Amino acid sequence: MGFWGSYVVCRSQTPLDGIHAVVERHDGIDEHEHRPGGWQIGRCPGPELADDGPALLAELADETGAPALTGFVLDSDTVFVEGFSAGGGHWRACLVREAAEAYCEDDEEDFDAEFPPPEAAAHAAAVWAREAGLLPDPSGLLEVFAVEDAFFAEELFFRLLDLLGIGPAEQ
Repeated sequence: MGFWGSYVVCRSQTPLDGIHAVVERHDGIDEHEHRPGGWQIGRCPGPELADDGPALLAELADETGAPALTGFVLDSDTVFVEGFSAGGGHWRACLVREAAEAYCEDDEEDFDAEFPPPEAAAHAAAVWAREAGLLPDPSGLLEVFAVEDAFFAEELFFRLLDLLGIGPAEQ
């Protein structure tokens, strides 16, 4: 069985477990990573953060003063990615699209309308990254959103962060 839960990505001097937008929605962060430029990544097991993505991201961006991103991992098969920035608003995409679609097949929503194809997803992610003051790799973003199979989808999520310009973990 793979991982089920969310990754929260934000830029803040306040540790994630001290940020109200996260704390009010979840009991705890079981992994925490710092990246250059003040970026933090926290892993929160369970579905709680995924249930309130747009509101969480808007509050997180407001509280930190910077764009924010989440990735909800479903059994390590796929990742639903959501981002928010004050200027660009909310956007959604998915990694390992076929697996994501399989998880949504019983939903009554239009999957393609909810989760844009790789080209549009890569564009939205690059716009988000630029608004965050990062230097994204547009062709790399397109490649990661087009991956059709992954043993651990969360590894793709971390690749996505690298391609957005959120550098490797601080040593």
